[in-house]
Amino acid sequence: MDGVRQGIPLGDERGDIRNAQIVKAVFGAQGMNVALKDAMLCWGEDEDKPEVDPFTALEDALSFAAQS
Repeated sequence: MDGVRQGIPLGDERGDIRNAQIVKAVFGAQGMNVALKDAMLCWGEDEDKPEVDPFTALEDALSFAAQS
């Protein structure tokens, strides 16, 4: 398979950088300063990290409050 089908940017033209520049321009027009690094897609990162439930602490607090 080529890189395009796998979602990996290959070649001289980097669409992810161009898209990040567009995102930066749109947010900049609205008065927000966004770093180009923050606007870029992260290819292949965080695949090995387990998903964290953002509501775990809330559920624990509610369970503790219900037991009290």
